[in-house]
Amino acid sequence: MGILKWSFRVLLLIGSAVVFAVISQCIRKKKIQMRDGIFWIGISFLLIIVSAFPILAVWASKLIGIQSPSNCVFFILIFLLGCHQFYLTIKISQLDMKNSKLAQEIAIYRALENEEDDG
Repeated sequence: MGILKWSFRVLLLIGSAVVFAVISQCIRKKKIQMRDGIFWIGISFLLIIVSAFPILAVWASKLIGIQSPSNCVFFILIFLLGCHQFYLTIKISQLDMKNSKLAQEIAIYRALENEEDDG
């Protein structure tokens, strides 16, 4: 018996392919931006590769020094998701600052318009 049973391998490949297709469809329908979709396409591609060649998980776990290949895959995915979350936090903070600045500018313009109307 290999690293993974064939039935589980096929299930992982199908699941990863479905995720890839859904993300591709979301990008085509412009539900998500391309730069955000690229991350998820990369994750699904990584899952397809690991599903097709589970020996890569064994190799990576030995390289990193983690005993279990499944723990190695979880570690890598959690690390990537954490990095993505940090990136999204930065984007949200920047948008929040821009939104506040825009609201302040609109308030100033409205105050100036009211002064002109009154004067």
